[in-house]
Amino acid sequence: AASLVYLGRLGPAYSVKGAWQGQPSTLKDTVKGDFGSVMEGLEPKVSFPPIAYHREGVALSVEDGRLNADYTAKLDGDTMLQLRVNDEQEWRASLQGEDASLRVRGQGTDLDTLSWEASQSSSVEDVGDVKVEFNSDKEYNLTVVREMLARIAGAELDAKVR
Repeated sequence: AASLVYLGRLGPAYSVKGAWQGQPSTLKDTVKGDFGSVMEGLEPKVSFPPIAYHREGVALSVEDGRLNADYTAKLDGDTMLQLRVNDEQEWRASLQGEDASLRVRGQGTDLDTLSWEASQSSSVEDVGDVKVEFNSDKEYNLTVVREMLARIAGAELDAKVR
């Protein structure tokens, strides 16, 4: 609320009522001439909807204020390549097929930030369905699923070992 008061010959005077919430230490900075903290508190918080452009496997988008470039391509009947890079040089790529996948992530050209995950699955006769998963942290998983392992008293016994 604002009001206008006329005080004799001094001219018009204005009174503005409002509220400000912040740390008391911010006021010390303001006295020293640093208005940054106060101005940050007064800035409106604006959220824009995501913007995207897609054409023939290429996409450009802005999400949460970050520019992204995506590329997707079908390499053969069941293999897809996907690549995403953003304006902070973070990137991720994946190669996915019917029975195998590889996902790689990194930051710019720094190989120390490189990480990856891979998996492959298949059905092996007399063993069952086998899936192998491994990654750059040297973690490995082997999963074997065998349907109809045995029939006991009319009940079928399946098994999954990891």
